[in-house]
Amino acid sequence: MAILILYATKSGATEQCAKILSEELSDSTICNIEINKPNIEEFDRIILGAGVRDGKIYKPIRDFIKKNQNELLNKSMGYFICNEKPKKTEEIIDQNFSEDLKKAAICMESFGGYKAYAAPEKDADQLKGIFVEKIKAFSEKFKQLTN
Repeated sequence: MAILILYATKSGATEQCAKILSEELSDSTICNIEINKPNIEEFDRIILGAGVRDGKIYKPIRDFIKKNQNELLNKSMGYFICNEKPKKTEEIIDQNFSEDLKKAAICMESFGGYKAYAAPEKDADQLKGIFVEKIKAFSEKFKQLTN
């Protein structure tokens, strides 16, 4: 049972998190929804990741969830967000995910992030503001609960 890690990113934090998740979950396929449109029917387990701006998850993932919500409810799902305001995580999750998706989710977590205007330069530490230990804990929990 392969895992699809599907994400969309504006400033790059979500992509960094998706890459770490794919390293932690060896049987995973990583996909930027803005570049490729995967066939989600091929996967029993899916992790969706999105950055947050002004309290809303990035539009490509919002649109994907809206279009595929019924199918997602039949999968083993995990969701992560990248937001630079950890104190607002619960509020952001409540505003962006339906009750059905929240109840059905195996894992939901914020991995931190950075403001778009403060995104690291190409040669700088790309993980600044990202909580790598949360990504590793998320991947372990996802593995345990989906095997």
